[in-house]
Amino acid sequence: MKTLQNTDIRLTDALERQLLQEAIEAQQEYALDRAIKGLFKKVASFFRTPEGRVHQTVRTAH
Repeated sequence: MKTLQNTDIRLTDALERQLLQEAIEAQQEYALDRAIKGLFKKVASFFRTPEGRVHQTVRTAH
């Protein structure tokens, strides 16, 4: 009977490790998605207002 209980505990520990690993992977994917989103926002904002930046640069040069 003790062997069966030990097996149950090992299965539970293995399941816990698996769930923890899945949670860590999901968190890393979320962080990567947010980083990519931020990068795209920076690139989009750069291409959206290049005239304003050039205009300000020219204005400050005068």
